[in-house]
Amino acid sequence: MQDKKSFGKYIAEKRKEANLTQEELAQRLYVIPTTISKWERGITYPDISVITSLCKELNISEHEFFTACDDEVLTKEKKEIRKYRAIKKGIFYFINLGYLIAIITCFICNLAIDHKLSWSLIALCGILISASITTLPFYLSKDKYLFTKITTVFTLLIYSLLVTIHFVTNENYLLPSIIIATFVLGLLWISVILSTLTKINIHHKISLNLILLAICTITINPFCSKILNVTNDTSNIPNIITSIIMVFITFVIEGKYLLLKTRR
Repeated sequence: MQDKKSFGKYIAEKRKEANLTQEELAQRLYVIPTTISKWERGITYPDISVITSLCKELNISEHEFFTACDDEVLTKEKKEIRKYRAIKKGIFYFINLGYLIAIITCFICNLAIDHKLSWSLIALCGILISASITTLPFYLSKDKYLFTKITTVFTLLIYSLLVTIHFVTNENYLLPSIIIATFVLGLLWISVILSTLTKINIHHKISLNLILLAICTITINPFCSKILNVTNDTSNIPNIITSIIMVFITFVIEGKYLLLKTRR
């Protein structure tokens, strides 16, 4: 227990040297402030998944971190984090190999059947969109503007997909599909800006993102029907119920935050 208390004091000192409050550090690590408090009081240790980010925010190396908390429990956690990283890297390479195999398979089948590249180009865009979500974050994990860059690539690939579909299928839905995509991506960009370029509390960020998602969910069907000029025979009740649930969760999150703030 004494080792935990010494480690807690070390974390508190490094946090103060970095000119961070417990709440600011919690926001950057996507945890609640009480978690930081428990670390500094020697009640718990940081989870292995946040150690790298914690070291970055406190301007210390992982070696310094493990030296500060060198006891039996942390030695075990050090082994676990190595195992965690090995598994993470293995999954990363496995997913990318799957993408490569899928692209090659689509090209071969398309050329063998149609003797030209057509629908495989659509598949290529779809695979690249998936890669922008699963692979790009791996390379940009330490980038301050991670979400902004990923969203930029994702947005460009979505428009590329729509243009590719238009030229491959020769359908006249390019303009309506671009309008619909712009509506949805616009809400996504508002979410990204709120999450990365503002300093509001993480609880408020989650709440605002849920509200934006609720707006998108409840309006997307009527919006698409209007743009495509078709009669929407599908009931919007499931979307309305889903949106109400999101709003309810938002109130719960904000309520818990206010309760925690009152207790401090």
